[in-house]
Amino acid sequence: MSFENPTRLRIGMQGNFNGRNYRIVGWSVLGESEDGDIYYWNEFNLETESGDQATLVYEATDHGVQWRIFTLFDPEYPMTAADAATKRVGDRLNLTGDDVRVTFRSQSQVYYVEGKPPEGEEVGTTADYFNAESGGIMQVVSWTGDEVEFYNGVNLTRGMVFSAFGLPQPLSDPGGSTFSSFGGSGSGSGNYLSGMKFAVIAVVIVGFFILIFGHGLSCSSGHEASAVVKLPAPARPLETGATGKLFDKNYHVTAHAVVEIAEVGVNWERHEYELTDDDGAKTLLVCGNKPDDAEWTLYEAFVQIPPLTAQQAAAKKVGDLVQLDGRTSTVAEIFLSTLQQTDGAGLNGLNSGTISYGFRSDSGYRPLLARWNEAGIQFFRGQTVTAKIGLAAFTSAK
Repeated sequence: MSFENPTRLRIGMQGNFNGRNYRIVGWSVLGESEDGDIYYWNEFNLETESGDQATLVYEATDHGVQWRIFTLFDPEYPMTAADAATKRVGDRLNLTGDDVRVTFRSQSQVYYVEGKPPEGEEVGTTADYFNAESGGIMQVVSWTGDEVEFYNGVNLTRGMVFSAFGLPQPLSDPGGSTFSSFGGSGSGSGNYLSGMKFAVIAVVIVGFFILIFGHGLSCSSGHEASAVVKLPAPARPLETGATGKLFDKNYHVTAHAVVEIAEVGVNWERHEYELTDDDGAKTLLVCGNKPDDAEWTLYEAFVQIPPLTAQQAAAKKVGDLVQLDGRTSTVAEIFLSTLQQTDGAGLNGLNSGTISYGFRSDSGYRPLLARWNEAGIQFFRGQTVTAKIGLAAFTSAK
């Protein structure tokens, strides 16, 4: 059988996950036997300069493409290979202080290797393994002979992977959020929400906004509702197609949107831009985090590990502490945003009318931004620049 890499990732490429820089040093094709058929998936061996490793898994399933990243961990309550061999689907275990349940068990085999594989892996190598999970916890226990390895897993979307490696973003991201297995089929719940779950959370959040924003959104007849102030966007500072340089990178403006922000007591509009650098990587330029703000923020997407789900993000309140980008930050504001109008390719592939929820937090180092809707959750780290400097950095297209 001929094995071809089905992804845009190649050995030697560098990516960043949760602030850690990795390089792809190897690529393998693994498989397992299911009802007489062999089910294949792809694994990319990632390595830091210090030699730490992670495994990035690409799996094409009946439900679409799925991406996951796995890192080794030392269990608080370890088990031997003999113990692991006794586990069956449905069994419960505790490796790190949290109870998890075995959801899948199988045996994998290596069918193809290119570059540097993980230690001990070569064509023909087999390993027994099982998946265990509970809520957002995903663990894999794998053993060959007496050697046992333990992995923590995190769901990724295609967009997250593209962002991590600086690849041009896809216009849509239909898959990549469901945890199935370290290598094979299984089941579980990912970071992203079904339409029904999101609808329930949206109702809760809208109720929260009604409560917080006060009587301006009230239907009560016991008093006269006060009008919520709405501030229109200022004149558009940049045109689509403009080019410029910020923070030592060349950019061209590929999309623009007028975004309405709903906060406590005020609705206001601002301009947001999608910038694309010379390598095709995209960033988000926000022209003001407050009405009449004299600062712009350039946000780059990052992959959050450990993950923060949309449900967890929706539970945050102003002043709460949150772990993002490897740092503890404080939620500074919560908002609801609506894309009023877009031009270019559409901001981040989104069109007019798209509604998202979000919060901005302050780590004392860089501003951090989380945004989510029914399609999933995204995270951004920012750098600020004055509007005057930002405007002067760009030249309109001829």
